[in-house]
Amino acid sequence: MIVQSNHVAGMDLHLVEFPEQQVRRWLPWYVLSLVPSVKQRFLTGQLDASCTSERARLRILAHLFQHWQQNTGALSNLDIDPLPHQIHLVHHILNSGNYNWLVADDVGLGKTIEAGMLIYALRQRKEARRVLIITPSGLTTQWQEELSSRFDLHDFKIYGRDFTIRKASHWHDHSHDYVIGSMDQLKQAHHLEMLLHAEPWDLVLVDEAHRLSRRQYGLKLDASERFDLVKELRRREKIESLVLLTATPHQGMQDKFTALLELLRPELRDELQLIDLNPDLLGEMVIRNYKSDVTDKEGNFIFQGKTTHAVEVPTSEESREFDKSLQSYLKKGYRAGASLGRTGNAIGFVMTVYRKLAASSVAAIHQSLINRLERLELELEEQEDYDTDPYEDHRYQGESEETTARLISEGEEEFFSGEKEHLEDLIRRAQALNENDLKLQSFMQTIIQSTLVKSAEERVLIFTEYRTTQSYLAKALAERFGAATVHLINGSMSLDERMAAIEEFESAGQFLVSTEAGGEGLNLHRQCHIMINYDLPWNPMRLVQRIGRLYRYGQRKRVVVLNVNSKGTLDEDIIAMMYDRLNQVVTDMAHVQGDEFNENLKDDILGEMADMASLEEIIEKSQQQDIRRTQQRIDDALERAREAASLQRDLFEHAASFNAAIFNEQIVVTEEHLKSFISGMCRILEIELDTAYLKGSAWRLRFPIHLKEKFNLTRAIHSITFDRELSRQREDIELINYNSEFFRALIDIATSIDFGGKLASTGLKIRPRQSIIFAALLRWQNEAGRRMSEEFSLFLDAAGEIRLNPVEVQEWLLHDSEDVPPPAYDKEVARQSFLGLHNHCAQRVGRNMGSGLIPERIDPISILWASTDEEAPVDSYVDQ
Repeated sequence: MIVQSNHVAGMDLHLVEFPEQQVRRWLPWYVLSLVPSVKQRFLTGQLDASCTSERARLRILAHLFQHWQQNTGALSNLDIDPLPHQIHLVHHILNSGNYNWLVADDVGLGKTIEAGMLIYALRQRKEARRVLIITPSGLTTQWQEELSSRFDLHDFKIYGRDFTIRKASHWHDHSHDYVIGSMDQLKQAHHLEMLLHAEPWDLVLVDEAHRLSRRQYGLKLDASERFDLVKELRRREKIESLVLLTATPHQGMQDKFTALLELLRPELRDELQLIDLNPDLLGEMVIRNYKSDVTDKEGNFIFQGKTTHAVEVPTSEESREFDKSLQSYLKKGYRAGASLGRTGNAIGFVMTVYRKLAASSVAAIHQSLINRLERLELELEEQEDYDTDPYEDHRYQGESEETTARLISEGEEEFFSGEKEHLEDLIRRAQALNENDLKLQSFMQTIIQSTLVKSAEERVLIFTEYRTTQSYLAKALAERFGAATVHLINGSMSLDERMAAIEEFESAGQFLVSTEAGGEGLNLHRQCHIMINYDLPWNPMRLVQRIGRLYRYGQRKRVVVLNVNSKGTLDEDIIAMMYDRLNQVVTDMAHVQGDEFNENLKDDILGEMADMASLEEIIEKSQQQDIRRTQQRIDDALERAREAASLQRDLFEHAASFNAAIFNEQIVVTEEHLKSFISGMCRILEIELDTAYLKGSAWRLRFPIHLKEKFNLTRAIHSITFDRELSRQREDIELINYNSEFFRALIDIATSIDFGGKLASTGLKIRPRQSIIFAALLRWQNEAGRRMSEEFSLFLDAAGEIRLNPVEVQEWLLHDSEDVPPPAYDKEVARQSFLGLHNHCAQRVGRNMGSGLIPERIDPISILWASTDEEAPVDSYVDQ
C-alpha cells in the first residue's frame, strides 16, 4: 500500500508499506504496478477471469493455514496430536499481547506439550532466539528428549551435563542460546553469578513452578533460593518473557500464589497485593484448565473415568499384639526424644519413620528393627553424618526417610533404658508375622489374581513409599510370575535407567513396582491402566500424583485404582480414616446444581483438597493423642482446606481457560482442510491426482512438465500422505504439513497477487438468499508498533446481521465452490455493505484489546457474494 508520495530531484518516490512484513520502503514509481485491493474490487464490482469462487475458497484456506501455523505451530512436522485446550492455550498466549503467563492446567493435561508448542510457535515467529528452561533436576533429560522427539527442537543443551560455564564470557557463545538447567544447580551462588552474565533470554520457562516458594510472615518475606534465582534474573532484566508451569499454584496459601504472580508481572506488585479485590487481573496472567472440562476435537470428554476401590485385607490377633508392642516402643522413644529437647529430634524422627514403615509392610519394619538391634550390639568406629532437614525433592521422601532413619539408628547407645530387650521382642513377633504375612497373601492371591482374571497379560503398576517394601513385593512377584515380568523404579536409578525400566515394562513386562520416584514427571499410561497402592502415603497429594501417572491425556481405558488397606493397627486406622473423610468432603463438593454429582469434577477437587490439607503433620502428632482428638484435627484441617479450595475456585473463575463453545466458533484446521485445499489446487494447476494410492492412505500426483521445475521435483510423479506413521515407514512419500516444500509452494501460489480470488460470487444454500462472506485478518500491535496478535475470521453478513465463522461458511470451506451470477452492481449498496462489515471488525478489534494491545489494522482477504444456486452460470458476467 502506498502511504506517502514525494518528488525528489525530478523523481517520483512512494513510501510503500508491506503489511505482512511490517516494513516500509521508499520505492521509485517505475517498479510499481497497480493491483486493485479487495476493498477496491468490491466497491467497483471488478470481476475478471481469476475472480472465481473456487480460487477465493483456496485463497482463504491458504491464509488460514498461514495464520494457524503462526499462532499454534500445529501444522509443523511435530510428533503430537494437540487437543483443543492445548491449541487454545497456545493461541491465547500468543495473541494476548504479552508472554508472561502462569499455566496452571490440571495434572495430566499435557503442560509439556503446551510448552513445547509455545516455544516452537515463538521460534517460528523469530521471537524466541534465546530460551532457558528451568526444571527440577530429575526432569532435565526428559525435557530435552520431549523437545527433540516431539517438536524437532534438537538444539536444547543441558547445563551441567552437555556444557558448563566457568567464565562469564562463555555465555556469549551462540551454541548456548537454548538451554535446560536444573533449578537446584542454577540457584547455587557460583552458577547463578555466571548465569547473570548471560545475554537476556527471550523466554524463560519454569517447570513445577510451585517449588519457587516465598512466604510472608507479617512484614517479613521468607523466600527460597529457587524463588530468588528467578527473582534475580527478573531484577537484572535477564528475562523478556516468563512462563511458569504448575498444576498446584495456590496450595491454599494466598501469599505464595501472589509471589508467583509478582515474578510474572513485577510492575503490578501493588495491584497483586489486592488481587481479591480485582480478580479480573488473573485473566491476563493465569490460564487454568480442568480435567472435567477438556474435550477432544469431536467434543467428547477425553478422560474415560477412574474407579477407586479400597481393598481391605484381613488382620490377625498376632498383628494386633505386635502393634500394641510397637506402640509401646514408639511412646518410649518419643518420650526419650522429647526429654533431650532439640537434640532429641532425631529420635522422634526415627520413631515416625518406624510408624510409616510398619504401615507399609511387616517386611519393612522387621528389617529396620533388625538393623537397629545389630547396631546396638556392634561397636561402631565412626557414625555417618545424617540430615533430617526437609527434602529438596519430595518424590524421594520415603526412600530418604528410610535411609536417614537407618543412619540415625547406627548409634551404640539405647534410645531409652531397656530398648534392646524391647527390640528383641518386636523382632520375634515381626518374624512370625513375616512368615505368615496376611497383607502379602491377600495382595498376591486376591488382588493380583482378580486383576489378571480377565487378561493374564494385563500390566499392573504398583506403588510403595519404601525401598524395602519394593524389594519384598518384587521378590514375591518374581517367584510367582518370573523375574522377567517384574521391573523397578526407585531413587537410586538414573533417569535413563528409569526410562529403560518403563520401556521394558511396556514392551514385555507385566509388573512395575515403583517408589515415589515414579510418582511425578514420568508417564506410564500408554500400556497400563491398573494401579495398586500397596501402602497409602500420609500426604494425600502424593497419592494424587501417583494416580496422575496413569490418569492423563492419552489413556484410552478407564483407570482402576486399588488401595490396599489393612485396618486393625493404630496408624493404619488413622490413615484409613483420613482418606475416608477426605473422600466424603470431596464427594460433597462435587455435587452441583442440587443433587447432581459430577464424577470428573470430583477428581479436580480431590487434587485441590489433597494439595491444601496439611494432614501428614497431624498423623505424625497422633501418637501423643487419642484417636478422637486426631479425628477432630483431621476434620478441622479438611474444613480449612475445603474453604481454601472454594476460595481458590472462585479466584480461578477469573483466570483464562478453555471454553468449548468459544473454541467451536474458531476455525480449527483439520486434515479435511488440508485434503480439500490440495485437491482443489491440483485441479486449478492441472496436476493429475490419484487419491486411491495405497488404499487411500496416500495420494499420487502427476505433474505437467512445466510444473516439475517450479516445485523442484526430480520426477513427474510425487506421492504425499497425511498419515505421520506412513511417512515414517516410506521415505518416498512426503508428509503434508508446514515442513513440506510442496505444501508451502501451494500456499505461496494461492496467496500470490496473480492467483485471484479476491472477489467472487458463490452458491451457498443460505437464508436470506443474498448474503456476503467477508474473510479478514484482524491485527493488534503494542505501543512500540510491534505486531502482537492476529485473528483470522470469516464473517457472514445476512441482511445486516453479521455472524462470526458460522457453521455453514466453515462447511463451505471444505468443498468445491461453484460460481453463480453476482447481484446487480449498486455502488451505494456496496459502500454501505463494506462500511457495515468494516465497522463490525473495528468493534471486534476494540473489544479484544488486552493489556498493552492497541489496534493495528484490518486486512481483507476475500469477499464473496453468497447466493442460492438457482440462477444461470456466471460465464456471461466475466467479460464485464
